[in-house]
Amino acid sequence: MARRPTGRPSKGPRAVVLPRVLLADDLALKTLATNLGWYVSETAAKLINIGLQHVDELPDELPLRVPTSESTDFTARIPLTDDQVVREIARERDRSISLVAGSLIHLGLRYRNEIPGQIPVQYNRPEQPLTKAS
Repeated sequence: MARRPTGRPSKGPRAVVLPRVLLADDLALKTLATNLGWYVSETAAKLINIGLQHVDELPDELPLRVPTSESTDFTARIPLTDDQVVREIARERDRSISLVAGSLIHLGLRYRNEIPGQIPVQYNRPEQPLTKAS
């Protein structure tokens, strides 16, 4: 009898990035991860992917650095294809990969409604009973 695999299925090869995000974005990221029931790293990877889909909206001038008192960083594992694009953007703009990844997360948070599988809006008012047509 063949042994069934245990654990979650692989998401494919991943690269590790250390995005530097503003504290407000960090809070929004963690709240979104909690609402989706995902890990923060997984949510960050999806937001980076969404940010890359809207990369034309990325500001032309990214800051050289973000003060540590106003930001935080963490580990995120992103697909290799996204990693290549993030590294290319960082090289073109002469900025760190951390700042580019953080900016893409910030951009992804603007379009968080594009994440598949989100719970639709729940309305608080109950539906009215149907009436019989005469």
